[in-house]
Amino acid sequence: MTDYSGLTATIAAAVGLSFGTAMAVDAQDTKAVGPDQLVFSVENMDPSVDPAEDFYRYASGGWLDRIERPEKHPKYGIFTVTGELVQAQVSEIFAHAAEEADEAPDGSPSQLVGDFYRAYMDTAAIDARGIAPIEAELDRVDAMTGLPDLVPFLLRMDEIGVAGVLLGFGHTEGALDNSQYEIAFSSGGFAINPRFASVLEEPDNGARLTAYRTFLAQTLMAAGYPAGDASRIAHDAVDIERVLHSGMLSPVERANPQMRYNPMTLAEVQAQIPEIDLTDLLEQAGYPEGIEDVVLVSPRYLPVLSELLRTRPFEEIKDYLKLRVILTFAPVMSTAFEEANQAFNAALLGSTEAPSREERAFALIADRLAHPLGQLYVEAVLSEDARTTAEQMFARIKAVFSERIPTRDWLSEETRVEAAEKLDALTAKMGGPEEWIDYSSVEIGPDPVANLIAIAAFEHERYMAQYGGPVVREAFNNSSTWPTTVNAAYSPGINGYEVPAAILQPPFFEPEKDAPVWFCRMGAILGHEMTHGFDSSGRQYDADGNLRDWWTFDDSVRFAEKAEKLVEQANNYEIAPGLMANGPLEVGENMADLGGITLAHEALLDYLAEHPEDNVEIDGFTPEQRCFLSWAQTWTSKSTEAYDRLLVAGDPHAPSPYRAIAALQHLPAFYEAFGIEEGDPMWLPPEERIAAW
Repeated sequence: MTDYSGLTATIAAAVGLSFGTAMAVDAQDTKAVGPDQLVFSVENMDPSVDPAEDFYRYASGGWLDRIERPEKHPKYGIFTVTGELVQAQVSEIFAHAAEEADEAPDGSPSQLVGDFYRAYMDTAAIDARGIAPIEAELDRVDAMTGLPDLVPFLLRMDEIGVAGVLLGFGHTEGALDNSQYEIAFSSGGFAINPRFASVLEEPDNGARLTAYRTFLAQTLMAAGYPAGDASRIAHDAVDIERVLHSGMLSPVERANPQMRYNPMTLAEVQAQIPEIDLTDLLEQAGYPEGIEDVVLVSPRYLPVLSELLRTRPFEEIKDYLKLRVILTFAPVMSTAFEEANQAFNAALLGSTEAPSREERAFALIADRLAHPLGQLYVEAVLSEDARTTAEQMFARIKAVFSERIPTRDWLSEETRVEAAEKLDALTAKMGGPEEWIDYSSVEIGPDPVANLIAIAAFEHERYMAQYGGPVVREAFNNSSTWPTTVNAAYSPGINGYEVPAAILQPPFFEPEKDAPVWFCRMGAILGHEMTHGFDSSGRQYDADGNLRDWWTFDDSVRFAEKAEKLVEQANNYEIAPGLMANGPLEVGENMADLGGITLAHEALLDYLAEHPEDNVEIDGFTPEQRCFLSWAQTWTSKSTEAYDRLLVAGDPHAPSPYRAIAALQHLPAFYEAFGIEEGDPMWLPPEERIAAW
């Protein structure tokens, strides 16, 4: 699945869900959206720069010179700015919900959101409780005497929302037949956000790894551990995670669905991890007896986990399990945990200022009550005109793609037919779901920890009830596409994508402006997501969303050759001294960028042919020039070098300055629009360009 989260302010917290997984943003006047907020504007340009020399500076130099990156944001650009707008909108929703909660019907979105918000904002009561709300869970771990106790522990963690400790397991839609569920086993998660797991690859004395140990120790001390014990447990925890990390797929490997699909018998999987009775685990979880066929998502992980469980003292493992419980609930417990979290963010990301409590409330509620909050948000913010206009643009972009497929002469007729069928079946949903998930049975009260456990228990029960029947797909119920998420994301399993309400507004979406601006900004995003169905990963799924190779061998070879040119282009781009873009990891997103702007540009030309009255210069720029400038300004941003280094190591999205220009360099129209010629710095030799889709 693709998203833009690597480009947003989603990294308010580097650890788990600590203190914000959606965004850390400043509230702003929702009407004050202008050039500083990256609506398209010539004010954001630097006309003193030759576009053939440095198109990024030419398009965005005015903004780059004028705007300072706020300290709380390791990266500041259009996703962050739009997040500030969403934060302001959600803060108004919180205020109304908190006022109305006592009178609102029990289980209504207003009651759920309002009471959760009030409980989280009552820091005096939270501090008075300390860690008492999780002591029963820590006692459960203390009572464990050996490896057989891991099965009930893993089951309990699933029930209360401490997911992915040591081992992932459960059901998911089938890869080869997504109308049915299949049982899968995967690697566990870490205390650190998996996007930043490259920290675990550092030497023992690495600065970021040292900061991670310090963070864990300080967290344990905030939970009441003596300093010596906290330091020892933190050291052991990092050692455990480094061992487990060695058995995980790399980010590049994870991007390949074939690497994640390893069908085996349950007996074969059990042989890799004899320390945990997998049959007992599944049956106690509620799955039927006699399951034989399963899927292994992480093919190298279980033997590594097995050896760790055999060789590490069980008391060390218990200490690690308790640490994971503490880290899960630390964001809603004592404010004493905040200092350690912010210090680690500063060391890891270079952001020295913490998000406010209000901002963290948004991140937390968006994560745990995504649909109740999303329902309130869509009702308050999304206009029917915005939804309708986006749907019309999707139809235009899709029509252009459909017309281009028969002209892809590098593909065989057989593969072109399959591609056309897949595109025809591809869908998009705008704004929010037609049907919201009903959370009315969840009881939300004054204790945030109890609230998180109640929500987790509700989600767990709902999840388990789905097994055995046809696959249930719930729209806008993924962190990439919650209605309040500034993003859009394609999912190969549904052969479609979702565009949340949060992004269907300025500065991203400005349908009142001239067509080049919104075609080559929001239209290009729609084309980007559409292209994901045909990128290095998405092309491995068919029209029905099943993992199936519908390409001829020769076509696959030619596709790989084209993709390799994008890999080489990125590998030659220097982000910071000695830091190059990660072509193999970013190739899918870079191909989607190229597809997005290609389709948007061609759709714009079709639109202008239908509306010649709009084919005029504005501010001295032709429609095509404004198109490419609008695209480049979309990717304007400022970031810390620490953030960029983490992004390159683990995020499939290339740094924004690269995205501003790289895709354009494959379009002949870009060179013609700005008079860029061979020998100019912005010139990419024709033999290094591609026109895949």
